[in-house]
Amino acid sequence: MSDYREMMHQMLARRSNDVTFVVAALYKFVQLDDAPDLRAQLQARCDQAGVAGTILLAQEGINGTIAAPVPAMEQMLEWLQTDSRFDGMSLKFSASDTQPFLRMKVRLKREIVTMGCPDIQPAKATGTYVEPADWNALISDPDVMLIDTRNTYETAIGMFDGAVDPNTTNFRDFPNWAAELAKQPAAKRPKKLAMYCTGGIRCEKATALMQTYGFDEVYHLKGGVLKYFEEVPAEQSKWQGECFVFDGRVAVDHKLRQGSYHMCHACRMPLSDADMQSDDYLDGVSCPHCKPSVSPQRAARFAERQKQIRLAAERGEQHLGSNPRKKPPAQNN
Repeated sequence: MSDYREMMHQMLARRSNDVTFVVAALYKFVQLDDAPDLRAQLQARCDQAGVAGTILLAQEGINGTIAAPVPAMEQMLEWLQTDSRFDGMSLKFSASDTQPFLRMKVRLKREIVTMGCPDIQPAKATGTYVEPADWNALISDPDVMLIDTRNTYETAIGMFDGAVDPNTTNFRDFPNWAAELAKQPAAKRPKKLAMYCTGGIRCEKATALMQTYGFDEVYHLKGGVLKYFEEVPAEQSKWQGECFVFDGRVAVDHKLRQGSYHMCHACRMPLSDADMQSDDYLDGVSCPHCKPSVSPQRAARFAERQKQIRLAAERGEQHLGSNPRKKPPAQNN
C-alpha cells in the first residue's frame, strides 16, 4: 500500500520544504455504497483539520482537490489511508503560496466526473495505464493518435505537442466526438489511442468509452498532466504552455509553480496579461472572450457583485464571490 504522507513529503523535499499550502488532487474509481455517510465524515474531518477544497462522492468513487498547511494535510492523508477502499488512490501534489480555495465542500453526485454515460464503469474495465516516464516514447509512435480529453478553456493555454483537440466545452460533449471518430472506416481509424487530462480521471473514463467503440489499443497517462509535470524533467517535456487547474491558481507551469494566467469571473476563462489590457476587460464583469455575449442585465449584476467584493475587502472581509487570486503572488523556485 502506498504511503500517502511519504508521497507528499517527497514533493516537499523537491521544493526544499518551502511550501505554505499543499494542494492534493485525488481520485479513485471504486464502489462506494455508503457515499452519504462518507460525505458527512469527510466534511467533518476536513472542517476539523482546516482543509479547504472540493470533494465529489458517488457510487462510482471519489474525486477532488483539497489544500491545507502541511500538518492539516498529513491528518487528512492519514485518515484516508485507514479506508482500504482508497488503497492505490491517484494522488498528485503541488504547492501554493496562498489558500486557493474559499471553503470546504463535500458533495454527492451521480458521477464523480460527468460524462453522461452511466454504463461506462472504469473500475471494471479501462484502458492501459502509461507511467509518465514512458509517455514520451508512446506519443512519439506514428501509429498513435494523441487525444486531449479536456475542454477548450483548458487546451487554450497548453497541450502536448501534436495532440488532437476535440474542442469540447464540457466533458459531456466528448462521447459525441468519440462516436464520430469511431464511424471512420477501418482503414482510416487510428491503430492506437493515447489520451490525457489534468489529473487522470477524465482520460481514464474516456478510455473505457473508447473500448466500447471497438478501439483495442487505448492508453492513458497515469496521474495526468500534473503527475507528468511532477516526474518528467522540464528539459525532456513534450508539453507546450501551462496547465489549467481548478482552483485559485488558475494554472501551473511544468515545475508545478503558479502560472501566469488570471481568471474572468464572468465566464471563467483563463486570461493572459494581454487579455487584461483589452478594452473588453472589466474586472469581474467581462473579458475579450465573453464581452460580445454579456447582456446589459448580466453586466449590471456582475458589476454589483464586484462592488460588494470591494466593500467586503475594505471591511477586511472576504466575499465568497471574490477571486482569491487577483494577481499572481511571488513564486518560489
